[in-house]
Amino acid sequence: MTVHALFFCLRPDPDTASRLNAVSGELVRRFGLRAKADRTERLHVTLHHLGWYDDQTDQADVMAEVRQLAEAAASSLRQPPVRADFDLLLSFTRKRRNLPLVLSGGACLDPVRAMRAALGERLRAGGLRTDPHFTPHLTLFYDDAVVEPQPFIVPGWTATEVLLMDSLQGMSTHVELARWSLA
Repeated sequence: MTVHALFFCLRPDPDTASRLNAVSGELVRRFGLRAKADRTERLHVTLHHLGWYDDQTDQADVMAEVRQLAEAAASSLRQPPVRADFDLLLSFTRKRRNLPLVLSGGACLDPVRAMRAALGERLRAGGLRTDPHFTPHLTLFYDDAVVEPQPFIVPGWTATEVLLMDSLQGMSTHVELARWSLA
């Protein structure tokens, strides 16, 4: 059985993803961490998580309905390109092991927060629930060591598209389902 996690996100262009991957390598050396795999293809900033679904018949039908509503909401979004920059490095510590090391930030991520709010309005208008809790971030990799929050300025990118993704849980695979231009 495969578990799917549907989500909207902003993804860096290939050059930015490579640059962010190099930042990961620098952090591994600086903090003595163990990045297990190259995450270049999976780097993203999540905007809205739309739920987990397994591939059983009833769940597959629910996932298809959620996807249809989500695509309709995204199609109605009128948003200019959005800048995503970072000024904070930290580990998320909600669990004891395999902690995400993330880039996050304050005011430098306000454009991402505004974009998320606009998309959230359309999702709710279409009948989908959204999570009010949101910490914009980009996960670099996972490690058991905790990196305390600290200033860390990393230029990001100007996102020109929003994507709907399917994360195949436990497979380290993200499948692009759809994309919309920001203009």
